[in-house]
Amino acid sequence: MSSGIHPPDPSQPLGATAARLGSTRPDRPSRAPSSSWLILGGLVTGLLVGLFFGESAARLQPVADVYIRLMQMTVLPYLVLTLIAGLGQLDHATAGRVGGRAAALLGVLVLLTLLVVGLLPLAFPPLQGASFYSDSLIQPKAAFAISELYVPDNPFHAMANAVVPAVVLFSTAMGIALIGVPGKAPLLSILQALEQAVVRVTRFVLLLTPIGVFAITASVAGTMTPESLARLEVYFVVFALASVLMAFVVLPLAVSAVTPFGYVQVVTMCREALLTAFVASNAFIVLPMVVEKVKEALADRAMDSPDARSSVDIVVPILFVIPNAGKLLTLLFVPYAAWLSGSPMGFAGLATLLAAGLPSYFAKAQVALPFLMDLLGVPHDLFQLYIASSIITGKLDSMVTVMSLLALSLMTACAVAGHMRLSLRRIVPALAGMAASTLAVVLLGRLVLALSVNTTYSTDEALKRMYLQRDVVQAVVSKEAPEPDTLAGSALQRIAQRGVLRVGFISDRVPFAFVNARGDLVGMDIELAGRLARDLGVQRVVFVPGDFNTLAQTLEQGRIDIAVGMPYLREILPRVAYSVPYLDSTLGLVVRDRDRERFSEAAWIRRQTKVTIGMVVDSKEMQERLHEQLGGGNVQFVVMGSPRDFMAGKAPSVDAFAMLAEAGAAWSILYPTMSVVVPQPNPVAFPVGVAMRRGERELVSFVDDWLVIQRTSGALRQAREYWVLGRGAQVSKPRWSVLHDVLGWGKPAGGAAVQGTRH
Repeated sequence: MSSGIHPPDPSQPLGATAARLGSTRPDRPSRAPSSSWLILGGLVTGLLVGLFFGESAARLQPVADVYIRLMQMTVLPYLVLTLIAGLGQLDHATAGRVGGRAAALLGVLVLLTLLVVGLLPLAFPPLQGASFYSDSLIQPKAAFAISELYVPDNPFHAMANAVVPAVVLFSTAMGIALIGVPGKAPLLSILQALEQAVVRVTRFVLLLTPIGVFAITASVAGTMTPESLARLEVYFVVFALASVLMAFVVLPLAVSAVTPFGYVQVVTMCREALLTAFVASNAFIVLPMVVEKVKEALADRAMDSPDARSSVDIVVPILFVIPNAGKLLTLLFVPYAAWLSGSPMGFAGLATLLAAGLPSYFAKAQVALPFLMDLLGVPHDLFQLYIASSIITGKLDSMVTVMSLLALSLMTACAVAGHMRLSLRRIVPALAGMAASTLAVVLLGRLVLALSVNTTYSTDEALKRMYLQRDVVQAVVSKEAPEPDTLAGSALQRIAQRGVLRVGFISDRVPFAFVNARGDLVGMDIELAGRLARDLGVQRVVFVPGDFNTLAQTLEQGRIDIAVGMPYLREILPRVAYSVPYLDSTLGLVVRDRDRERFSEAAWIRRQTKVTIGMVVDSKEMQERLHEQLGGGNVQFVVMGSPRDFMAGKAPSVDAFAMLAEAGAAWSILYPTMSVVVPQPNPVAFPVGVAMRRGERELVSFVDDWLVIQRTSGALRQAREYWVLGRGAQVSKPRWSVLHDVLGWGKPAGGAAVQGTRH
């Protein structure tokens, strides 16, 4: 980016133009008080407003959105102009010198970052854990399409859709090509004039930063609940410590060790950019600010040569789209997820993570993290926590990204301008300070987390405490099926006459039908059966346990009216009439934690000399479809009736247990040393519906129509979220605010309802 306030004279040679630009200082708007104090004031005021008004502060979100859009408005044009102009004004020798030194310095910073990522998991306290079912369990691995991200087939499409890496590659290629173009001075003059115009627009928008920071902070502080942060507390603490360590210790010390800039000057150089990136969770919007600050610092020390300024123009945008310190810190989520699942990552796992993480992070974290989690055998369903965590960690990694941009641009500029200082008397104390600080942070994190975080495994107890959301009818459990009906009429008429709905269910099948800690029969299937009984106009349900075959038999005998939770099986189809499906399920395998990664791939199972899979029932169709998915292989099936012996480790000869993936996830909560996997590719789908007696067309039609109503009204979705996804195991409380909870203004009478488990 040009440092002058006037566009260069196209009639002058390029070198003279660059020299004249180097002699000028960028115009700076007068600010009193300092803009960093105004931003900090907006941050504090927004926090207070959010805490005072609570969820009502969300009305400020449109203001925050407008500010972020204004900041984003000039960034892509800025990237294109600075890269083309910055590279274009160099000669080939200078471009090679800048690129080589920047790459070497980047390698040093990346190595320091990876060391921090590898050491910080030592702060995790001991824990055993498991999680509820997630739809990500059945999703195939995301393709690692680095070409689509970095190589634009249409640069204008990349610009229109903000594909930043592709835009940078295109602009870099244009800038390099421009190096050897004769008569380029007029074009460079125009590009630099446009660049300066973009900077002026950016500076105007920066005047609005305190207002934007206020709106963003107020909205987040008013809407984020403590419950949403509880599960991620350990990750937040460790990530925050790592961010502070990188941004305010490691990176500044690295710069001060090899350049004339002191530690304090480096830390305070970009206060406004650090605060803005932190609050907005976006380092992209402050790139022009970082470049201007670095150039001002170079000018203050009389180091602002044309090559130094050009190196800043080149390094900052390129570093933003490759794995920098801020991006690499999110690798910490993988060892955190492994820790949360009860399988802490060892030295070999961390080494694999660091080796594979760097090349993987040339793609987005949303693509790289699932790949790395699968590579290291970390439960894939925990990835959903990363999305939730980014509300907080996005602020921290944006701050670290800004500091890494600042550090590399300063170091590269000094190296290009001949001001790099390589002295053991400076480097050794800096390395010692980094090592001591890292050790102190690890010990501090370990101590704080050990004292403040309850690591007792309790998810199984939360599952056992789940209860029916509403007691719609009286329910009893009968171990034996009732005698066949002697009443006349259709099934609907007989149900109405007796005033009882007789329901068969598959027993011992969390989270669909199981006995909770109070001894009540609960679960998704039980809730749906109760709702159906209510809508049929009866006040009592008799539940009869069984398996697929026995329930089909009792239906044929007329001893029960319906059977809930019945997968569509070809061998049962001639004996019963199915409703439309109310759950689209997938067959999964429950395996020991150490076997999770291997059994997630059908190809690995196919290569084994022998694999033994347990099942609750002798279903030929399930066996055939698993054989087909696995492509053959020596797979043997054993019927165990209940998965409990396998889960408890009493069946060492059985390698896996086949069941619906939703049920497998719930069983892994009760037995956290187990994990559920869905072998890829081509998972085996098993829709689940209500089975009824053949010939009872009126009842079948009623249940079909009833399920359509439940689906369109959202009742099926809510029941699935509550039981299968684990919403019912969470306790949600009304959002606390000073306005409602301290002053009592505007608080609903009787308080808000609490959803969750009964204690």
